[in-house]
Amino acid sequence: MTQDTARTMVSDAELVRRAQNRESGAFDALFDRHYARVFNFALNLTGDGDSAGDIAQSAFVKTYDALNRVRDGQAILKFLYRAVVNLVRDRARSRERKPWTLFTDLLRPGDDGNGSTDLLDTADPGLDPQRLLIAKDRDEALRSAIAGLPGEFREALVLHHLEGMDVREISEVIGVPAGTVKSRLGRARARLRSALAEWLDGDGEPQ
Repeated sequence: MTQDTARTMVSDAELVRRAQNRESGAFDALFDRHYARVFNFALNLTGDGDSAGDIAQSAFVKTYDALNRVRDGQAILKFLYRAVVNLVRDRARSRERKPWTLFTDLLRPGDDGNGSTDLLDTADPGLDPQRLLIAKDRDEALRSAIAGLPGEFREALVLHHLEGMDVREISEVIGVPAGTVKSRLGRARARLRSALAEWLDGDGEPQ
């Protein structure tokens, strides 16, 4: 068995325990295991690769410094996500942020925690040129609408639709009650429906 294979067989909880005991290589293994997801999460919140890289690195540093406060090692990824959220908020407060429009494939099949269905039909348009053009325009409209959402709404959408977290998990990550998470998801979707009205029929369903 190779060293890399052995690492993948060790649970997050065990790696956290070893890292808390300052065992060599333990936190490096956590970094290797979770960096890509933490970076992508930061990228989805900021829309900027350079900022996302800095934030992801800082999130791991902050997590390492606060490692002794981690009680549930198996939930280390949530701890890292919480660090990312706080870092993004700090940056937003410290200077004006430019809108970003790099969001893609946000609304996957399923509901948003409130029993709502997808906002837009994201079915594969195939190779039909007209359908491809419509899909491109629709996706651009969706990106623009999401870029205009307040940061707290965008956080909830990213965590639910891209990271697959439920309301309770999101509540733990961003530090607000579950009811507030549901409210933010609902209000975010309402804003998106208004902004994307031309892509929906009279009943609020995709055209």
